[in-house]
Amino acid sequence: RRRKGRPVLVLTRSAGLPIGFLSAFIVWMSVISGPTLANGGLEDVQRVLNTPERLSLIVEKRRREISAYYGSEDASLLWLGADRAGAFLDLLRNAHLHGLRPEDYPRAYLEAELKSVDEGLNPSEIAWIELLFTGHFLDFANDLRAGRVTPRVLYPGAYMPVHTINGTDALKRLGAASQLPDFVSIWEPQDDTYRLLKTHLARLYAVKDGGGFTYMDIKEELSPGTQSDQVPNLRRRMFEDGLVGEGTGGELFDKRLAFAVAQSKHRYVLPVSSEVTPRLVRALNIPIERRIEQVSNAMERIRWIPPEFSRVKLFINKGENQFVFSESGRVVMEGQAFANCPDRNHANTATAIEAVTFHPTWQVPLEFLGNELLPRLKDDPAEVEGVGYYLRRRGADVPLSSLPWGQATPRAINRFKDEFNLYLPASDENPLGSYAFRLRQEQKLALFHLDSAPEDGVFCNPYLPANAFGIVDGLALLEQVIEPRVFPAEGIENRLARGDTITFPARSGLMAVATHQSVWLQHQGAIRFGHDPYLEDARLTAALSGRPKP
Repeated sequence: RRRKGRPVLVLTRSAGLPIGFLSAFIVWMSVISGPTLANGGLEDVQRVLNTPERLSLIVEKRRREISAYYGSEDASLLWLGADRAGAFLDLLRNAHLHGLRPEDYPRAYLEAELKSVDEGLNPSEIAWIELLFTGHFLDFANDLRAGRVTPRVLYPGAYMPVHTINGTDALKRLGAASQLPDFVSIWEPQDDTYRLLKTHLARLYAVKDGGGFTYMDIKEELSPGTQSDQVPNLRRRMFEDGLVGEGTGGELFDKRLAFAVAQSKHRYVLPVSSEVTPRLVRALNIPIERRIEQVSNAMERIRWIPPEFSRVKLFINKGENQFVFSESGRVVMEGQAFANCPDRNHANTATAIEAVTFHPTWQVPLEFLGNELLPRLKDDPAEVEGVGYYLRRRGADVPLSSLPWGQATPRAINRFKDEFNLYLPASDENPLGSYAFRLRQEQKLALFHLDSAPEDGVFCNPYLPANAFGIVDGLALLEQVIEPRVFPAEGIENRLARGDTITFPARSGLMAVATHQSVWLQHQGAIRFGHDPYLEDARLTAALSGRPKP
């Protein structure tokens, strides 16, 4: 008969068969059809993998990598006959502590299959359970290291190098690890920011399990030294954020609590002081589920970045107008960087920084020529030429004053877009400023000098690339970027003051990464929770949940 879809042999006593024969037959059948893990289990797995038929998708999609592992000399069964399977089920149960979703993994199904091993399965069925665990493990390992979605799912025009795992390598590392947590610790992103975010995520879930954040119902401003019945709740809320050592105490707003409030304001990107203001209360009352979402999404975006981009990196957080320069995961310096037209700047890019050009030349878009320069050219071409604009047609310079601008229209200019280019060297009208980074050409990312932060916090020049970023006061950053062996002997400021155009190569292996993070770490290791004005987190959360992006 069949049980759970599997054939099961049922023996009944026949008049011509002695009891001794039946007992011997049952023992023989248990040898050939039971969980033969010590002898032949690996061969059974290899036999299943070598069948010409297609296997279930969870194994088929990585069949070549799985076969390479189980066919190697140092292969062994990874799940059956060991306690690793139970540890993996526990890992899936607690996937949320790694910024993943437990509901994305079939833990209950795997647990049921594991229990069925002792129910008289044949060798092929036992081998299939081994492969089933292996396939789902590789899914989890890929999510943990490379992310659950790719940036192009959210932004079709984005560029991020393909980041995926080598399944064979993952299985070999798993086999060599003494315990599953040892594998996880070396497999997840080796990044200080990632590790600290993971630690903070564990704290958030612990608070959530205890009932969530304490709600702050504070109507008036509280200052250090005052007595209030609201102080105990405030202290408890600071304890939940890990800013005070204990969550109990009296009604006095003491110095220790005042310091914690100042730290809290810094954490939530508010003007730092020890007063409890309405803005701080609103930040503290944001639901814990939203804080968990922010941290989990930040961890997901870190996974998008291939490991080779992590050694020396310029990370630009377009959501908070800031950059972080890090080496081997350690933040070296930070500053301001403004996304160009941030409401439509969907840059999620990682690429190499090849050089820095002082006083770069700007290739003027035809839209700028037709919309901005054409009226000036009609009026006085010599004035435009005097600013520095020059036109090149088929490799030769053409004087602007020699062309019939009086008869030109924006539409007519566009018809000749493939025949000429307009350029502007360093000048007050050049939007690239004093310097610009030269990036790998196939990537559409532009980094340039911005004189100062915009007054309203928003920078937008429609004639610069849609995924451009302006770096504010970045001379100290250039000292980190330029190759030390060719660093200008007279210093960067003096070299820029000379006014000539010159290019310096960048340090080897230096990468630029531009994305959005509503949670990040500062130079001192302090975690900060920012804002999401352009709903970047909402897009990612929807993609991770399998819903259409907003």
